[in-house]
Amino acid sequence: MRFRTKILLCMVWILALALGVGGTMLIGLSFEDSLDRERENLLQSYQITAAMMGTAMENATDSAVASIVADTFFKMQSIMDWSCCELSLDGTVLVSRGTVLASKPANLMSSQAQITIFEQRGTNAGHYIQLCAGINVGEQRLMMTLVRNITSLYETRQTMLSTFYTVFLITLSVGGLMSFAMAAALTAPLGKVSRATRQMAKGDLSARLKLRSKDEVGQLSRDFNHMANTLQENITAMEETMAAQERFMGSFAHELKTPMTSIIGYADLLRTQSLDGKDAQEAANYIFSEGKRLESLSLKLLQLLLARNESPELKPVEIDRFVIRLVHQLRPVYEQCGIRLECCTEPGRWEIDFELMQSVLTNLMDNARKALDSGGLIALMVDFPEHSCRIRVVDNGRGMPAEVLTHLTEAFYRVDKSRSRAQGGVGLGLSLCNEIVRYHGGEMKFESKPGKGTCVSVILEGGAK
Repeated sequence: MRFRTKILLCMVWILALALGVGGTMLIGLSFEDSLDRERENLLQSYQITAAMMGTAMENATDSAVASIVADTFFKMQSIMDWSCCELSLDGTVLVSRGTVLASKPANLMSSQAQITIFEQRGTNAGHYIQLCAGINVGEQRLMMTLVRNITSLYETRQTMLSTFYTVFLITLSVGGLMSFAMAAALTAPLGKVSRATRQMAKGDLSARLKLRSKDEVGQLSRDFNHMANTLQENITAMEETMAAQERFMGSFAHELKTPMTSIIGYADLLRTQSLDGKDAQEAANYIFSEGKRLESLSLKLLQLLLARNESPELKPVEIDRFVIRLVHQLRPVYEQCGIRLECCTEPGRWEIDFELMQSVLTNLMDNARKALDSGGLIALMVDFPEHSCRIRVVDNGRGMPAEVLTHLTEAFYRVDKSRSRAQGGVGLGLSLCNEIVRYHGGEMKFESKPGKGTCVSVILEGGAK
């Protein structure tokens, strides 16, 4: 059963129950109130009649009591509009009118009245109310019976019930239609959620809901959109990761293929041909150099794996002295290549792993050296903006186009593959540096323009001392 149908049935059931119980109770209470008024009126007419007869009998002789009582009762009958009445004295009927009488009580105490409601069938059919009361007159017993027709009350009740049934059916029909419209309006957003969910299940991750209500359905819409956004971002990230892994595998296979082809070729030459000393030495040199390349590649991969699975040991270090000492150590080597090293630092302490961070800066400076064709400038700058530590390596070398900056930290990625390989690179340096910086709680940022140089920023967070 659909949720819309459940809401409709519940609303119709509640409406029917409320109307049925409420209407029936109102009609029943109105009918009971009318019966109570009839009882009160009949009792008052009895009391008036009894008082009139008592006044008439005050000065009457014993022999005249019966006639005086009968005469008084006869006069009251014409006034009170009784359907039936009967007056008896010690079992002798003095006055009797009509035949619609219910059974009389056998023993009725003095000044006690009994009221009975009964239904007459056949001749004079209808509903009646009867009052029986006994009065002691000296040593004699006077019994009075009064009957009034109340059929109109039952007819009025039946008319009210018939009208109520008609109104009930009309109201229930209109209420059912309104309930259906309300249920459809309330469940329509759920249908949109269901359709959007099916779209996502079919692979359409762009499905979104445009509900703006502030109720629970609106909150469900916002939660669904948040879930869809997160899912799309995660899938996009997974696709990018898979693409990076595919590029990694392709680059790794290519890096292995080049030295292995050289090793196999020169080894086969040594195995199948007799070479003179110079040619054999040259072949052995090629095999040795390509073997060293494979060794370097394996060491770099091992360092990258360790960097991703081990946390660095952080200790407070004077960053300005650390950078100045590194520049002082490397300056002679770079000056031999015609490269000038400069250093600009602000004083400050930060928690770092000394050896790992030295490896990062050395690698970044080496990349800057490779970007300088014939001399140039490499500058190391340290500052502490907004509770962070920023170390920048700036060169005025060849620079790089903007589209390659996002791939620099990928394993085996090289901007200029032929030049990097000739200079001994395997494309793992920046990937390793990125992992080290990331485990220091920081990030690397690249800024570069072709022909104007490159700036690599290492930004560390949360390690101030």
